[in-house]
Amino acid sequence: MKKPEPNEKVKSKHDSRRKGWRKNLNQWWKNYQWWVMLLGVIGVFILGYIGFLKAGRTLFTDILYRIFQLFVLRFDTAITPAWALEIARWLAPAIAGYTAAKALAVVFREQFQLLKIRLWKGHIIICGLGNKGLLLSLKFKDYGKKIVVIELDEENDNIKECRDKGIIVLSGNAMALYILCRAGLKKARYLFSVCGQDNINAKIAFQIRNLISDKKRKPLTCIIHIIDPQLCRLIKEREFETKKNNSSRLEFLNLFDMAAKALINFSPPFVERKETQSLSPHVLIVGTGSMGESLVVHLAKEWTELAGKAHKKFKISIIDKSAEKKQQLLYLRYPRLKEICEIIPLEMDIDSPQFEEGKFLFSGSGECNLTIIYICLDNESFALSTALTLHQLLREHDIPIVVRMNSETGLADLIKGEAHGLSRLHGFGLMDSVLDPELLLMGTHETLAQAIHEEYLKDQLEKGESPESNTSVVPWAELSESLKESSRRQADFLGVKLKEIDCYIIPMTEWNPKLIEFTTEEIEWMSKKEHDHWLEERLNYGWKYAPGKKNTRKKTSPSLIPWDQLSEEEKNKDRNFVRKMPVFLAKAGFQIYRREKQDGRKVAKKKFNSIKPP
Repeated sequence: MKKPEPNEKVKSKHDSRRKGWRKNLNQWWKNYQWWVMLLGVIGVFILGYIGFLKAGRTLFTDILYRIFQLFVLRFDTAITPAWALEIARWLAPAIAGYTAAKALAVVFREQFQLLKIRLWKGHIIICGLGNKGLLLSLKFKDYGKKIVVIELDEENDNIKECRDKGIIVLSGNAMALYILCRAGLKKARYLFSVCGQDNINAKIAFQIRNLISDKKRKPLTCIIHIIDPQLCRLIKEREFETKKNNSSRLEFLNLFDMAAKALINFSPPFVERKETQSLSPHVLIVGTGSMGESLVVHLAKEWTELAGKAHKKFKISIIDKSAEKKQQLLYLRYPRLKEICEIIPLEMDIDSPQFEEGKFLFSGSGECNLTIIYICLDNESFALSTALTLHQLLREHDIPIVVRMNSETGLADLIKGEAHGLSRLHGFGLMDSVLDPELLLMGTHETLAQAIHEEYLKDQLEKGESPESNTSVVPWAELSESLKESSRRQADFLGVKLKEIDCYIIPMTEWNPKLIEFTTEEIEWMSKKEHDHWLEERLNYGWKYAPGKKNTRKKTSPSLIPWDQLSEEEKNKDRNFVRKMPVFLAKAGFQIYRREKQDGRKVAKKKFNSIKPP
């Protein structure tokens, strides 16, 4: 009787076992292949010696010479080989061939890699192979992306791990033009610079502009990590004002700022209920470096959004060697912080007796009014030790303690679950939370582009448009890549256009700020500029003028004419876009700042002489 076929679960289980077995075997071979080769060589000599003795060769040097000849396929056919010699004369060339192939692979590996890169298109380049670079490379590899890593230190331990995963690693300085060219920069889609120093990352970013000049290619998005949050904010402001290169797009990000948002989501500090407005939470932050500063800012934003206008101020105690200086800087950089929270500086060393004593945790009456504790120290071991100290001091109080760790594995495993009575301790993996490919690709320009499209979509739906009558009236995820790129180019051009009327885009430092209003002359002038920019972009991408309806497939549009020849209906589309600029900028976390002239005028009127408002 025929046995029944195994069900899908059993098949899946067997497949999983086979894959696991092959993976383990491959790893074993990588670890021990040269020991196996050495044993094979020893076996050839032993078997060869036995075989040649039986064949009548008695002179030791003669036997030794003949054994060496076996490795290069030379064998005296007059000899009738015994079983030992038969094995030896096949095993020797197999070992020699394998060793030669491995040697050639090492010698020509870089040339093979360069050849492979030349055939690639749309791959990702990652500059820097520290912890961030390694995790980023592995995550993008898991997504099925083609990766090229550039690393200066040839002794970096992470290089082997990358190569074992099939990731190409080039040794060299990522600031050198020839290294970027070898990495296939001109055909790449994204470049990440996550080196350990801000100045190196910035130099790589601006070096790229010298290499990319093809206007027709899909823009290369360069995502640059800036460690200092204040410097990152200033660079973002400057980038908006810079005239854009149509072939490349710069995105500046601060991973610690992103991690601060994720940390609040991971362990919410405030209770979401109506009674919140009557509460006054007290948060303790140990360590106010890059992440600690960002955490203070995002806590203030969270409290404002949660509690509304009638909220009370909440307290943030910060422990740092320079706590008072940090407090003053935060108040200067974010003026509204004083209205939202009271920052209490506790200036002390973490390893001092003052900290070990823990008096700062309690009031004069011995009560502890802390809501939550965040530990944002760079050193993982030190952070965990600090967490355990605080846990011991607060053993009678149910206060969550969240420790910033680099990853959710490793030391973070020690405090997972409720083992050893550490249920109040929580490890937050910084790199695991922010090094998400989809999250990282959502840079400033991408966020602005989506906000622009959302406003456009809302406006068109209100007018009764549909996907059937207008292919652009769909959510961002369903939008064609060419239309997405059009929105991105609109976002690229915002800062340049605003600069002409002495307005500038800056990251939002206030909460619920009053949105700027443009004058009629400014709206008209910027609307014309918007149309001129759109017209130039369309013509560069092969679009042509044709009367009638717009045809996306044939790349024709009736609006590809100078501003003066446009109908009022078409002009109003650009005017509405300009009026709503402050709205979608605010959605993306930015605001428009108007610079006053020395003579008190807000705008340079001479710019608008040739533009008459309707």
